[in-house]
Amino acid sequence: MSIKFIYLIILIEAFLSAPKKKNLRKAADLSDDIAIIHLNDVHCGITDTIGYDGFALYRRELKQKYKHVIAVDVGDHIQGGSLGAISDGSAIIKIMNKIGFDVTLIGNHEFDYGLENLNGLAKNNTSGYICSNFCYRKNKTQIFEPYKIVKAGNKSIGFLGVLTPLTLTKTYLSTVRDSDGEHTYDFLVSNGTEELYNTVQKYIDELKDDKKVDYVILLTHIGMDVEEYTSNDLLSKLTRVDAVFDGHTHMEYNTTAKDKENKDVHITQTGTKLQSIGQLIIKSDGSLLAETIDEVPEPDNLSDVKNVTRSNTQRWVDKNMSDFMEEVNGEYSDILNTVIGKSDYDLIIIPENQTSSRYIYCRVRECTVGNLAADAVALSSESDFSIVNGGGVRNSIKKGNITQGDIINAFPWFNNVVVKELPGQVIIDALEFGVRSYPTASAAFPQVSSNLSYTFNPDINSTVVTDSSGTFVNITGERRITNVKLNGEPIDPKKTYSVALIDFLANGGDGYEMFTKYETSKEGLATDTESVTDYIRYQLNGTIPESYSKTQGRITASNETSTNTDEATDTNSEDGNSTTPTYRHSDGLSTGAIVAIIIPCVVVLCLAAILALMLSKRAPAAAPHVQPSESQNNFVAPIGKV
Repeated sequence: MSIKFIYLIILIEAFLSAPKKKNLRKAADLSDDIAIIHLNDVHCGITDTIGYDGFALYRRELKQKYKHVIAVDVGDHIQGGSLGAISDGSAIIKIMNKIGFDVTLIGNHEFDYGLENLNGLAKNNTSGYICSNFCYRKNKTQIFEPYKIVKAGNKSIGFLGVLTPLTLTKTYLSTVRDSDGEHTYDFLVSNGTEELYNTVQKYIDELKDDKKVDYVILLTHIGMDVEEYTSNDLLSKLTRVDAVFDGHTHMEYNTTAKDKENKDVHITQTGTKLQSIGQLIIKSDGSLLAETIDEVPEPDNLSDVKNVTRSNTQRWVDKNMSDFMEEVNGEYSDILNTVIGKSDYDLIIIPENQTSSRYIYCRVRECTVGNLAADAVALSSESDFSIVNGGGVRNSIKKGNITQGDIINAFPWFNNVVVKELPGQVIIDALEFGVRSYPTASAAFPQVSSNLSYTFNPDINSTVVTDSSGTFVNITGERRITNVKLNGEPIDPKKTYSVALIDFLANGGDGYEMFTKYETSKEGLATDTESVTDYIRYQLNGTIPESYSKTQGRITASNETSTNTDEATDTNSEDGNSTTPTYRHSDGLSTGAIVAIIIPCVVVLCLAAILALMLSKRAPAAAPHVQPSESQNNFVAPIGKV
């Protein structure tokens, strides 16, 4: 055997057995296609499912393939968990800055810690915030920039933000009034929705005609599964939109919707708490390729990565980002890990296999965590009873030790508890308003303390009248609510009662305008979060009793057959349907994945063929069979040329 042949054998073995090293591709080798990845409704779920560190890894991997990678967030990131609540959102912004988002839309929950706080976060957010329809009511002056233009090589993309008009009643903004008693702020619907549609179209045309952008991508924190406003309805009034990244309703879909000219426009929402990553590839020929990613693939280079278990799944994450997140979380760990009690029962607000707000029990019927909160608020205020909104309950409380972090996760608002003296008729009207949307989920659905109960008939069509922002106006006909009782006795419409509310509701939040007409008799009390903490720690002696393990018949729909609604399955979904439509697809491996498999195979085959010919001129080796992966959701939907 010759020396040259031995050297060839050594080189081939070295090539096949060499460890995979970081892919240091030259810029000239990278694709000119533009990769845009997007998230929505993370709600402080920094280590849930994919995790921010998994998102950071996926972005890092894309930068090894594409010259231009753009990261976008479509709102609701600073609220929904203990880390956001305890830091007023600043810890979440710190992590997002570390990742390096390019465009960020405000969601309705970015207002939860106050507008002054949001303005501070906006200054610290390196990507800034956009929103085209949040403005002052009187002069329609925008609070934030309506859009942001991102350059990618010789292309430019205009990202235009639109926030759900329901934000006015779903946040403390409903309490901010001018000297005339009118709302200070508006989302361009106070004069009808035409103002919203016309303004958004004006900005689209400005981007296309004046700014000369190549693409307009609409960021809509609106969603499809709501009553008053939907993203597809908005799109149906617009033209010249190239794609829509949606949010707000915690659903997953990758589909198309019609614009005003009946053109199919790609629209995607990625669920909540990083269930998936939305991805849009703008090809050099102008076509758009859309997919959703629900698992970050194992990277070629395993340096600076970690493999962690989340949602019972092994997941790859960026080690540096993971370490940074642990460092940020560690700044608050002493408070969050303090044990305040224990429970032998799960207090569940949503089925384990669901994430959409449409399945949250507290928004459609009595729930155990809502009972706990209402009892705590009533006791802390020494009132006759309490009413709390279902939207105020954000997470379940699992059995075992209950930490301060668990309580903050469930009640992240830190709303002040107040007491108002209200006539019985106003209370009855408020309950009527609260159940008006049933069976559709509503954050306004009223949970009540143990001494109050009511029945409603869902077969009666609601006659509650609201304005364009969802605020109560009046009741014009037959009522759903019957049998309102306090301590087992019918409530007297003419009698005055002392009612504990969180200040959000007392000031008209969630549309409860009837409360604003009455003076506050007690204030300066504990927050809802503190009330629940103290109730568990001191009144319940640190142990959740069995009575909270199931519902207690405080709220009854007259056509119900069982009061134990927390044992219900998905057939009792909040919109009355048994299933949620999910637009997710699988079509085998993506083009990039196939290329990544084929090229190494071709190289190995060529080397093997050379070796075989040198040895004995044997037939060349057959190509290995490549089995498409079934674990990845790599559907690629061609949207057409723009």
